[in-house]
Amino acid sequence: MRLNVRFAGAGGQGVVLSSVLLAKAYGLGEDFYITQTQSYGPEARGGACKAEVVISDEDIDYMKVDDVDVFIAYNQKGYDKYCADLEDKDMVLVNSTLVETNNQNYYEVPGTAIAEQMKKPQVVNMVMLGALTKLLPKLHYDKVMDAIEEDFPASLAVDNMEAFDRGYKYMERELADRAG
Repeated sequence: MRLNVRFAGAGGQGVVLSSVLLAKAYGLGEDFYITQTQSYGPEARGGACKAEVVISDEDIDYMKVDDVDVFIAYNQKGYDKYCADLEDKDMVLVNSTLVETNNQNYYEVPGTAIAEQMKKPQVVNMVMLGALTKLLPKLHYDKVMDAIEEDFPASLAVDNMEAFDRGYKYMERELADRAG
């Protein structure tokens, strides 16, 4: 198994942090090889950026995503810049509050709206990570929660864990509706 995951958004949206947490969560208690890379424009905040995670049950000889399997877009700029190589078979998850697309096969999560309902707009990345966790194979809810709790000081961990949980539960309901 090799799973190539690309996160896309703007600098300051937590794209890189989401990818790091995903890599850590897959590494906790599972026997996978994992790499994580990131790239962003010269702008410190607001410019398009991407982060990639490769998860494999074999040695990873090339650490960048060469064929996207999973694509997560936090905003329109990131989506537009990094979606060119998507194929119909790829799983795509978009923050529907900020990304417009006409593809009915995409998973849509109103990540920014959920974060704003919490009065914590900075946790949109955790909402999206929660939704993604529900969709990915062999990625366990409790392992991601552990990674979040470990990475944040206690004062911030609670809000980030709640946002993750809300995204996870949102996707749980969406999947039930699709199966419906």
